[in-house]
Amino acid sequence: MTPPLYHAHSFAGLALMFVFWIVQLLIAYLIYRDAKEQKMLAPIWAILAILPMFGYLVDVIYLVVRELRSSRMTEKPSVSL
Repeated sequence: MTPPLYHAHSFAGLALMFVFWIVQLLIAYLIYRDAKEQKMLAPIWAILAILPMFGYLVDVIYLVVRELRSSRMTEKPSVSL
């Protein structure tokens, strides 16, 4: 008797990959909206966030850059006389 050509675990792997891809697209959309509001390069950040192998790493890098940028912009310059 030959084993079946279609296994249930191959469908589960495909479904999991699809879920991760949808989550990554949602994160990329949220990054795009936030980057546009922050007047950063929104299309570039969104495209980088969609990249298959590096998307989640880009998400973390974006959060770090955004926090550093926002903390720099909120600091009031000291006035020296």
